[in-house]
Amino acid sequence: MEDQTIIFEECYSTARNISSAILKYFIKYNEFEKKGYDIDPYNYTKLTIHNMLVFRLIEKEIDMMDLSYEEKNTVALLKKYKNRDISELSPKNYLKFSVWASLDGNIKYRLSDCRQELKDDDKWDMVTAYLVPHTNIIKISNDIFLKTAIKNDLIEL
Repeated sequence: MEDQTIIFEECYSTARNISSAILKYFIKYNEFEKKGYDIDPYNYTKLTIHNMLVFRLIEKEIDMMDLSYEEKNTVALLKKYKNRDISELSPKNYLKFSVWASLDGNIKYRLSDCRQELKDDDKWDMVTAYLVPHTNIIKISNDIFLKTAIKNDLIEL
């Protein structure tokens, strides 16, 4: 439980206003984008948590936006993910984040196809696995957040 607190403290500034949380997300997203969407699984999963925080903060404003078909689908998926309704398990919507531990006590993280059965050699055991939104969903949601934030003056540039 303590780890969850740390993750949310990273996402949410001490100022505790929407503008700072959104700006902090855009900074993290830009770091992710600069690396060509190729970051380690742990940092990607933290980005998805931050993505969901921003989504929850501005969900009402997003609902009032004029969105494209693709953006509407992304919002619908985020709403389902927020409520842990993952009824449409599609590799275009989700990735599987997994944590592995070795007999030596080392830990490694993996992102894989959400339908893939994960196996490894005898030296590694999967500790846990859960679904995170696919990188395409994060890209589209970032565009939605930016459009919404600018239209509603939620960020100060």
